[in-house]
Amino acid sequence: MKKLFLLTILFVSAAIALAQERKISVTENIAYRTDVGPSTVLDLAQPLFGPQQNRPAILIIHGGGWSAGSKNDMVYRTLMVDYAMKGYVVCNMNYRLVQEAPMPACIEDIRCAVRWMKANAQKLGIDPNRIGTYGHSAGGHLSLMLGVAADSKAFNDDNDPYKEFSPSVACAAGGAPPTEIGNPNIPWAQHPEWWPIGYIGNGSTPILVLQGGEDPVVKPNLTEDWVVKMQKAGAAVDYVKVHGDHGVAFDKQLEFTRPAMDAFFARHLKHEDSSVSFEQMKVPDYGGSGPHKAIAVRERTLPDFVVYRPVDMQAAMRVGRFGMFATGTPQTEKLPVLVFCNGGCMDTSIGYENMLTDIASYGYVVVAIGELQMMAHHEQDKHTPSSMVQRALNWICQQAGDPASPYCHVLDTTRIAAAGHSCGGAQVLANAADARLKSYIILNAGMGKMTMADASAKSLKNLHAPILYIVGGTSDVAWNNAQADYKAIKRVPVVLADNTQSGHGGTYEQPNGGDNARMVRAWLDWQFKNKQEHRKLFVDGDLTNYNGFTIQQKNFFVFVST
Repeated sequence: MKKLFLLTILFVSAAIALAQERKISVTENIAYRTDVGPSTVLDLAQPLFGPQQNRPAILIIHGGGWSAGSKNDMVYRTLMVDYAMKGYVVCNMNYRLVQEAPMPACIEDIRCAVRWMKANAQKLGIDPNRIGTYGHSAGGHLSLMLGVAADSKAFNDDNDPYKEFSPSVACAAGGAPPTEIGNPNIPWAQHPEWWPIGYIGNGSTPILVLQGGEDPVVKPNLTEDWVVKMQKAGAAVDYVKVHGDHGVAFDKQLEFTRPAMDAFFARHLKHEDSSVSFEQMKVPDYGGSGPHKAIAVRERTLPDFVVYRPVDMQAAMRVGRFGMFATGTPQTEKLPVLVFCNGGCMDTSIGYENMLTDIASYGYVVVAIGELQMMAHHEQDKHTPSSMVQRALNWICQQAGDPASPYCHVLDTTRIAAAGHSCGGAQVLANAADARLKSYIILNAGMGKMTMADASAKSLKNLHAPILYIVGGTSDVAWNNAQADYKAIKRVPVVLADNTQSGHGGTYEQPNGGDNARMVRAWLDWQFKNKQEHRKLFVDGDLTNYNGFTIQQKNFFVFVST
């Protein structure tokens, strides 16, 4: 194969301050099959650094409605180079368009391309068991078909020159992927075997779906219908939905979709990508209402928790309250941290992800108990011990001081709060003595005379920082206990806010977490960001914009922080 050009990018390692040169080779227009015409060619990008054998590989499949588009589109060429620079072997392919050969010829071509990669694995330096795929639009459909239909007998593979190899892949990602033809009058709709909708089940490879919520071409409701059906069947399908149209994951909203792809490929192709700290991500509630759109991630170093954080944590480190340096350089502040404990003391925060994402979008990092869930699976949820709060606090402090962590010089360990709903509130109180906690938020919970989650009324004596209670009126089962706690607390400032009609469940699953979440954020902004305008709410009882609430407070004028 003729090497057409070399691309060189210089990376500077901040850790060792040395320059490391990385080179890749790109070979164009390699025929992966010769029996059907000139369209079946691909470009190959190979890293010239590091190990030259058993590398993970990615196959890129262009979009264009199965009738247009090309591997030569700059988006796909750039993606090919980017992933090769990360250490992947990358193939960027063309396939027969429908005007050249009718459906399902394009599906047969992509199956052949995977087989070609496996047949030539040693020559290409590929581990045949670590091949992933990505495509956009029509390419997304084709990518998903490799994920769900590798074993299907619906395609004519008899003429495939590499038919002795399986077309299965280790993972498949699709941006705006048509999972079915929504119009039954279109002939293609009469062939479910050509579409992912025809392969609902749990036997598929891991899949990542990236979807724009306002896509006029690939309707989000059809995509979500397929995703939910697959997830309910037990398939490993990650779904990332963001604001945007059909260009999502192609040339729009890349700040969300590229990190999701990077983490997906690193995880499932077992590639040690040092630029990716997390294994999995989602975008709840479109990233929140704040100025710094947020994501939910499962960090490699903290697998039993979800971290809700701004996509760009550096940008979220706000200008300091003392303005600018003399040089005019904006002064930044580290991000305050919230540890969150779930209702029922359960191991999932999915019922609170709207609230927690919204808080993160205003410049906070939230560490919530429980693994990241793409969709709720309550039958598998388990109770967690109150010691999980200590694990979260220890991780926060360790990451804040680890130069290799993306959270180093980002997390402010002097501004950590703990919040919990219902039984999660008791978990917070069980850890009240921890000096690292500078504020507490108890949601629809209170101890009264009961003992729960290692906490009791005695735990209130360990409080050493301001505390906010939010309850849901007399129908809230925690209302009486919260009232009793309020009366019992003597040493620290305490606010009891009553959203009188919200009940025990609060508003946390509403968009952005509803009014309760707004009040939680106002409390954090006052306590940790010195936003004194919120003093009117919590000390003066000014409930403007909080309809249906009552509020009471005490101890603010006698408290001396330790």
